[in-house]
Amino acid sequence: MSKWQLFPLQSVLKPLMLLSVIGLQACATSGDKELVRGDDIATSDPQQNERPHDLMYHLLVGEFAGVRGDLASAVEHYQQAAELNPTPEVLARAAYIALYSGDDERALQLVGRWYDEGYGPDVSIDRIRLLAGLHLRDMETVISATDALLISDGRVNGSMLATISHILGRETTPAFALEVTRRLNQKYTAMPLLMLLQSRLEASMKNYHPALLRINELIELDPNLMDAYLIKAQILAGMNRQAEAIDAIEVVVNKRPDDQRLRLQFSRMLVQFKQFDKALRHFRLLHEVMPTDENVLLSLGLLSIEVGEYQQAKVYLQDLLDQGYHNQQAHYYLGRIQQNEGEDMPAIANYERVLDGEYWFDARIRSASLIARSGQFDKALVRLESLHREQHNETNRIKLYLAKGEVLREARRNHEAFDLYNDALQQIPESTELLYARALAAEKLDLLDITESDLKMVIMHEPENASALNALGYTLADRTHRYDEAREYILRAANLLPNDPAILDSLGWVHYRLGDYESAIKWLKKAFEVLEDAEIAAHLGEVLWVSGETEKARSIWKKGQLLDGNQSVLKDTIQRFK
Repeated sequence: MSKWQLFPLQSVLKPLMLLSVIGLQACATSGDKELVRGDDIATSDPQQNERPHDLMYHLLVGEFAGVRGDLASAVEHYQQAAELNPTPEVLARAAYIALYSGDDERALQLVGRWYDEGYGPDVSIDRIRLLAGLHLRDMETVISATDALLISDGRVNGSMLATISHILGRETTPAFALEVTRRLNQKYTAMPLLMLLQSRLEASMKNYHPALLRINELIELDPNLMDAYLIKAQILAGMNRQAEAIDAIEVVVNKRPDDQRLRLQFSRMLVQFKQFDKALRHFRLLHEVMPTDENVLLSLGLLSIEVGEYQQAKVYLQDLLDQGYHNQQAHYYLGRIQQNEGEDMPAIANYERVLDGEYWFDARIRSASLIARSGQFDKALVRLESLHREQHNETNRIKLYLAKGEVLREARRNHEAFDLYNDALQQIPESTELLYARALAAEKLDLLDITESDLKMVIMHEPENASALNALGYTLADRTHRYDEAREYILRAANLLPNDPAILDSLGWVHYRLGDYESAIKWLKKAFEVLEDAEIAAHLGEVLWVSGETEKARSIWKKGQLLDGNQSVLKDTIQRFK
């Protein structure tokens, strides 16, 4: 698409309008600036007869040069048109095209011609002058243009200030923007909106102390300017004075409880400072007056997850989607909650509605995992293989290998999983996650030397990896006679995660293997209290059985048959003791 298409559509037609309105009725004669009527064009002076046609020529050629993308020719012809007919319309159009083409100096010249013709201030022309001045880093031009745009009858135009602030932020450096604002503040002292802008710019450059002094001065000057309190809070937050930052806004929130914009800013700041419970209360107040607002519902859903209120989070997120918002973040987190609650099909449906963005990849992996959990292993692998064709960074490639390996292990295709991890480690040899996964697959194949080697490599790189420490300790306790060594690894893991049920189970199991049944039962009971799991039930039942408490063992095993977890271990254990 030609850049010229960014011009308004009517721009191609405008020369014809200019021709009839300006060229034929408002062109100056060669001798003076007396306007010529259309019926006076045909005169005996050939030079006068040619001027309107020259104007038409330059306007049309300039426009069509722009359509072709020949901006240099467009600028030249519009410059000629402006020379022939320096009316406001032609001058503004010529200046705009010069600016658009990157010829900032010529744009400024045409703006200067505008003022030479006595046309006076105009928002469009002064905006062109401002942009051209910014591109040229011409401070005096920028100050003059900003001054003309901002100040009307000695007062600052608030909406124009927002526009100027946006232009300064986009087109120049923070330091240049701050200097422009500082000089305007020197010229127009005690103007609240200019003081506000300077404080904001100083804060953005981390000049917190002068920004705070200025904003406090502004609050004394105009205590009703709510944006001042928001900027003060941002300054204090930048100075790591979080409590004061919150107080700065909370004071005005309490004074103006119906100001929803203010409460929204306050709520977001509370989230930023991880005061989730307090943020949740304020978002609920917002929800009362904005029950269908997308951002409020999403914030309520995410905050409810953060504080562990999953059912309430589910209600908010579902309400958001029921309102017709196709919010992919809402689909993703609703899927997460449903997955944790065992609602696999609804979870898959929500994951599949995440079509792009930062949650897309993880949603696809989770969807495939749930499909595998339903026993459709080949379908899950096909889904994951389709992701493999995408271009991914190393982190996502590792996640994809791990997901495919997990599906293969669930399908008890351990040789394929082991080969997959081997191939993956050829490409990413330093990945501790892949080493850990290969260790678990190797254990299933009785390749205990590889299991031990891989887990020790993980521990060497990550000495506080509790999962690797526990896995190595449990493997040594369960598959070898190196019980004392196994206990040391498990105790290191327990020091890191003292209430982890898998580690508590390992502690019980290694004490059982050491012949300390009393300690074994103590740790296994504690593990089962933390997590009622089929494999833990198998272990606890076995120790109870060999301790002579066969009825308690049968009771635990019976309960375990109704639980999630590794049912194959439980079945094997019951079969052995039958």
